[in-house]
Amino acid sequence: MSMNTYVVQLRRHGAMLGTRALGSEAAEEIRASDPAVEVMLLDFTDVRVASSPFLDEIVCAARSAITDHPNRYVLYAGLNDDVSDTLRLVAERRGIVLAVLQAERLRVVGGRSHLEETLAVAQEMGTFTASELADRLELKLPNLHQRLLQLQAAGAVTRAEHPTASRGGRLLFGTPDVRELSKAL
Repeated sequence: MSMNTYVVQLRRHGAMLGTRALGSEAAEEIRASDPAVEVMLLDFTDVRVASSPFLDEIVCAARSAITDHPNRYVLYAGLNDDVSDTLRLVAERRGIVLAVLQAERLRVVGGRSHLEETLAVAQEMGTFTASELADRLELKLPNLHQRLLQLQAAGAVTRAEHPTASRGGRLLFGTPDVRELSKAL
């Protein structure tokens, strides 16, 4: 199933992204995205360096896109080691978790290792209820819900009403098909 994907190619702003003003300009494309977009990929391919102020603008715009459209995946992709390290610093300073598409896997930046484990199992499952994922991880539901909230806020997991549930487990969670998304880059 093909997902409606929008790729924000940050290389259009240069290979060295250094100022907050440039970040603000790039962030406008994120803010102005079509509400119908299911997946937004923030593509850093060919970007050699991105400063903290630039990335802070991007991260804030991406967080707004997730808040405004909670059923949208927002993923960072094409990160080299330098950009990845700086993005990690920005995420830690903001106290948030980000979702990164890397080698056809989703990873978390700025989160604890248990979020990485949760996301890996969620990806294996693709679509799941909270109870199903809790069983797989051998967790109690309240603990899993905390993790799911963080992964939703990161743009790595979405939720929707379960189409057939009449009681209990009324939400269906999902992760994107990363193999398909890797082709969009």
